[in-house]
Amino acid sequence: MRDAIVERESWPVKAMTRTERLEHVWSATHDEYRGYAGERFIPEHQGKRTILVYGLGSTELKLLDDLTDDEIAAKLPVHLRHLPVKAAA
Repeated sequence: MRDAIVERESWPVKAMTRTERLEHVWSATHDEYRGYAGERFIPEHQGKRTILVYGLGSTELKLLDDLTDDEIAAKLPVHLRHLPVKAAA
């Protein structure tokens, strides 16, 4: 555990993992635009986190874990959009 903490603390200051980016998107999204998958989703996905994503001329409800890197970047604040991603071991 200590080694994992030391490794994470030694990363460049402005590096974020995909999981950290998703958590930031989730916490920064207003309650009205996020929620949990309901009956509309297949049973395996029900209860997972969802978020509204705006596309070209449409709005789509997607699972948070299914967001593409471009969709994640669009939802991050400008100063976090193009930071390097630290690959998880």
